[in-house]
Amino acid sequence: MCFPKDFPFNATFDDLAAAAREFGERMKDMGPEMKRFWTEKGGAGKKDAPFEPFGFHDYYAYPPANIYEDSSGSRVLEFCLAGIDEKDASVTFQGDYLVLDAKAPDTASYEDSRFARRSFRPREIRRQKYHVPAEDYDHEMAKAVFKNGVLKVTVPPKDISGGIRIEIVKEGN
Repeated sequence: MCFPKDFPFNATFDDLAAAAREFGERMKDMGPEMKRFWTEKGGAGKKDAPFEPFGFHDYYAYPPANIYEDSSGSRVLEFCLAGIDEKDASVTFQGDYLVLDAKAPDTASYEDSRFARRSFRPREIRRQKYHVPAEDYDHEMAKAVFKNGVLKVTVPPKDISGGIRIEIVKEGN
């Protein structure tokens, strides 16, 4: 520690460091427990339950995303792709997952730069999967719009009201 031994807050900092270590030890194995909570307690993949944790697989932090259901029941996924050209991004469906891929722009022009502040750095996005169940959403009717660096993918719900009517006939008497 860079403070003198008689500094009045040394004990407090030591207590905080010990608490942080203890918290880290207790949280180390929480990943499987939280996954079980979301799947067994009504979270993941159920139509009337909340989305999976934050609506996506494995807690992706980049790119920033908004995932919500609009008033028509469509699943909407918005991705902030600042610095990425729309021709370098791709969205596909694989089973119940929307898969996002994007190629990072060339940053060679920044190699000799000295930044006063650098808040973002466009990166490659590889096979990020977002849960959009095919039984609830019509993947074939999905639309993607890229505007002002934001990719907005809208997947409408399946229309289950217009099913095929089957005639029931009485057999025998």
